[in-house]
Amino acid sequence: MGYIIGYSISGFVIIISIIIALVAQSKVNDAYQTYKSINSSLNMTGAELAEKLSREKGLALQIKSCKGNLTDHYNPKDKSINISQGNYASSSIAALSIVAHEFGHALQDKERYGFYNLRQFVVKISNFASGILLPLLIIGIILEFVLMSGIGNIVIYISIGIYGLALIANLATLPVEYNASKRGKELLFSLGATSEDEVYATEKMLNAAAMTYVAGTLVSLAYFLRYLFLLLAFTRKD
Repeated sequence: MGYIIGYSISGFVIIISIIIALVAQSKVNDAYQTYKSINSSLNMTGAELAEKLSREKGLALQIKSCKGNLTDHYNPKDKSINISQGNYASSSIAALSIVAHEFGHALQDKERYGFYNLRQFVVKISNFASGILLPLLIIGIILEFVLMSGIGNIVIYISIGIYGLALIANLATLPVEYNASKRGKELLFSLGATSEDEVYATEKMLNAAAMTYVAGTLVSLAYFLRYLFLLLAFTRKD
């Protein structure tokens, strides 16, 4: 009975988490729409900022333009900073804040920042394991019904562990993203973006973005607990 109650409660947690995620995403969009029309005092585009920081920090990065809105990202495979079309040639506070944040990830990669390496490692394992999660779960349920020997339970518990890897990846993402934002702000301030209005705008942009990762982790945790309680209720016979 306790597992069923936990399963039901986790459903409410999922709903609350999704609401928080939607609110966080709305705040990011609002901040971006506000500051994408206000030019930074640095008087350079997103691409120029990435190139300047690459030279100053001694990183041989590729600076690329990518399709989509707010699709900016750092790719550790080819050491590239990919800037969305709206930010690539923009000199706005929003564009430079986002590019500086992504450059923060490049610095994490270069310095082998612990949480960054942990996230990359877990994500690789999680991506591989997620492909066998559903078949493994089905096999476990079939074994439990057919053999009734406990082997199915073991397989099901393994599937729970695999699902937990995604949660670990989300948890590791939090310090990675907050650290990248901290580095991004420091980089912009060191270049002279230090007026009170610009500091406020930069912090509002990056803090709003960070909240989306917090919300994402809450959603991942809620789904993991729901999945866990459901399988525990299935596997326990007492």
